[in-house]
Amino acid sequence: MKRKKTLTCLATVFIALLLHSPAFAQQEESVASLDRIVSQIDSMFPPVEGYVIAVEGETLTLDLKQGQSVQTGDKLKVIRYGKDIIHPVTKKKVGRKETDLGMVEILEVRKDFSLAQMSDPSIEIQAGDGVRSPFQKLSFIVAPPRVKTKKKVDVDRLRLNLENRLNRHNRFEVPSFELGVWLLENGLNTKTMLEPGNLERLREKVQADLILVPKVGDVKDKMVLSYQLFSTEDGSLKQQSKILSDQLPIAPKVSKKFIPEEDVQGSFARREGLFKFVGKNEFPFEIVDFDIGDVNGDGVKEFIVIDQYRVMIFDYKNGKFKRRAQVKTREGLNFFLGVDVADINGNGRDEIFVTNHIGSKLESFVLEFVPGSKGPQKIWKDVNLYFRIIHPFDSKPILLAQAPGFRDPFHGPIKTIQYTNNRYSDGPEIRTPSIYGTEFILYGLTQTDLNGDGLQDTIALDTEYHLRVYSASGRLLVKSNDYYGHDPRIIDVGVKEDIAGIVTQGEPVQFKGRLQFLKSGGKKFLLLPRNHRIGGQLLAKAVIVENSNLVVLSLTQEGFEKVFETKKQRGYLAAYQVMTLPDSSKNQVHMATVEKARGLSGKKTSTIYTYDWAN
Repeated sequence: MKRKKTLTCLATVFIALLLHSPAFAQQEESVASLDRIVSQIDSMFPPVEGYVIAVEGETLTLDLKQGQSVQTGDKLKVIRYGKDIIHPVTKKKVGRKETDLGMVEILEVRKDFSLAQMSDPSIEIQAGDGVRSPFQKLSFIVAPPRVKTKKKVDVDRLRLNLENRLNRHNRFEVPSFELGVWLLENGLNTKTMLEPGNLERLREKVQADLILVPKVGDVKDKMVLSYQLFSTEDGSLKQQSKILSDQLPIAPKVSKKFIPEEDVQGSFARREGLFKFVGKNEFPFEIVDFDIGDVNGDGVKEFIVIDQYRVMIFDYKNGKFKRRAQVKTREGLNFFLGVDVADINGNGRDEIFVTNHIGSKLESFVLEFVPGSKGPQKIWKDVNLYFRIIHPFDSKPILLAQAPGFRDPFHGPIKTIQYTNNRYSDGPEIRTPSIYGTEFILYGLTQTDLNGDGLQDTIALDTEYHLRVYSASGRLLVKSNDYYGHDPRIIDVGVKEDIAGIVTQGEPVQFKGRLQFLKSGGKKFLLLPRNHRIGGQLLAKAVIVENSNLVVLSLTQEGFEKVFETKKQRGYLAAYQVMTLPDSSKNQVHMATVEKARGLSGKKTSTIYTYDWAN
């Protein structure tokens, strides 16, 4: 008990010292400055909502009155309310259908009501229609802060803090989008981005109402934080202000143990001779994905290969594949997206996790060789989740899962799946950077501790097929100049089309292949796919693939270094895996490519190429 009291006293002293430390005071001052900015913006766009209570000719009577945030000249949206929207699962009301009718302008504000006029007199308005300010919910994208002072300011931390304070406001939100990187990729700055054509390109990438451009300067040795607020619609300046701030985040010292966080790596050198070609095996069907594991617990690993509707287990011996078992589903109804193999339930036999797409939903399932059975049996079925297993350095395999949206292929966070009490259940969410996430999907993503600090870094292919590496704090460490991935397949779970074939709800998402780590000869490597598109590197969205290969990056103290590329093979790279040979420390790399068969049949064929890894 005495020891407990002593520890409590020490903790109290430590907290007191922390509260009075310059770093803590700096943080409090910085947050207070950012909160003043958020309050100013909030006062500029007050929410207004009411109803039309009478219609006389072209004049509307609204239930908005003096004392509310409305004045002569304001323009409001008019809304026709419809049926209630009921959540299909919870059966709870989540809102009402709304139809935008147009805009009205306030003519006069009186004590108990106000008068307004429709901008388009041809539209019929009726009592009971709603009116609301155009900005009920505001979304912002924040530009990289411009620094005009000799004092060292951590601009990334300042931007992240500003985004965080905006997101904490109940009417504000900041979409996951890196405006600074987008500007660099397109050769723009905060001035040229406001040109009409560039704003249109920006709106195609991200949905936001306003662009906030912060600037740090100084006046008489005092730091001043100023900002400008621009409309994403027409680039007009909506607000600008200056705030005195004695303290702003100071740039940290650069660590030499890993990639300097202020420097973003862009390119990699190349070396030769890491792989030795062994042979190839051809298959008369399209390989969608494959993985390698010991599925029956006999100590020998098998190849688990899927096409669109079959799970096939192959023995691999003397460079040849022999099918030993198969699980077949209904062709034309099931469309497999991926297969992952690992012993998640800890019984000594690897389970087979199949992501399966049926119609507009997922019906994934898990297979396992049950003792006494001739083939794998379903132990978990009708699962509305995508599966992916990642293999961090010095760690057991981790099963990740992500849910589809009601109208879009992916929705919500990426979670771990654990096996407890004889069942699979949701584990904690994995931590992904908040500064880039739309499209943080579990495909084309992995995590591991790269620099030995005990924290998980995120490695991912972005929507433009660049390799990105983020620290655990969310800072961009690496962004490749080269393009990787570029898988031509798409995932259209939840996407609906009308009779004419026009997508009316959601948009398909491009598939992204595995990013796999490997330790060999005391060194660490990252393997990733590269599909070579027809049309050149500038056509980032092109999906016509002529040939493909596998790229190997070595992890060094300075960052990543390209050490090998396999020879280009015909078709797109559908999947690849690394296998340690039995009774040997030698690694073999297997990559599966798919191409359209020559001749009139038009069917797809696949080839698995095998390489020995030179340790």
